[in-house]
Amino acid sequence: MQGITIFNTDGSVTAQKDFLQRFSAKMNIKSLLSFKRMARLWCSASEFKRVSSAMQLPSLNQFALLGSGDYHHLTLSLLQQHQTPLTLVLFDNHPDWMRPPHQYHCGTWIYAAARLPQVARIVIIGLENGDLCGKKFQDGDVESYLNKKIVLLPYTPVGADISAEQSLTLQSQLKFSLKQGVQEILSHISTQNVYVSVDKDCLRTDDAITNWEQGTLPLETVTACIAAIHESHIIVGADTVGDYSPPVFNSPLKWIGSFLDRPANAWRMQANVQANAVNSMANVKIALALGL
Repeated sequence: MQGITIFNTDGSVTAQKDFLQRFSAKMNIKSLLSFKRMARLWCSASEFKRVSSAMQLPSLNQFALLGSGDYHHLTLSLLQQHQTPLTLVLFDNHPDWMRPPHQYHCGTWIYAAARLPQVARIVIIGLENGDLCGKKFQDGDVESYLNKKIVLLPYTPVGADISAEQSLTLQSQLKFSLKQGVQEILSHISTQNVYVSVDKDCLRTDDAITNWEQGTLPLETVTACIAAIHESHIIVGADTVGDYSPPVFNSPLKWIGSFLDRPANAWRMQANVQANAVNSMANVKIALALGL
């Protein structure tokens, strides 16, 4: 990694003084606060184009911080800046692979990423929120799963109905053996170049405080996986979301959609000092695993 770029969507990362001080010499901060509510959760194609124009990286080999997980669809803008084939390795509590109507949506962006010509494969680790359970699986990008464009590695067992005739249990090896789990991830990477994206909602609550329901992955497991990828492949870009900011919108549709989607405890305001301290440490450890 050549540096760190903070895309300041919601003030969640710029409030992390320890993180900012530690990496100040390698850091660039770009304000996206004018898009704060417009881009949260989802945005139109024209709105996404406006945000993307403000997200051009000084160099591609950057660790980008995008704020809350409500902005994870902005990863598409960063992926689109790469031209050579790459494997996207995603750590996330959600698959984010639901079929559109919304292309630029934090719950559908993986569907769009799977159709980018430069994305050869997507490997997703975590996946404990229930979106893959039973028939819910069929609401996602089943086509990309069946043609092995998307690999799903839930941290805990998930019983998925792939079709009306086929059911199976999905689970990563990480829960049983870090070494075997890392090797499993590496075996699914199909290119020398890798882009890493971390939604901190995949982490246990001791390691991150987000505004979505969280999984149980330990941070040290995630950083060990990233370090192994860094050692064996070329990480050409990386980002993280999942820093805490309260979910606030102008759009009534976004208020309703967020209320229905988000668990009740995610709406309770976390102490900002606590969230900033916990998430700052997580971001430091992710940055170090990336070689910064």
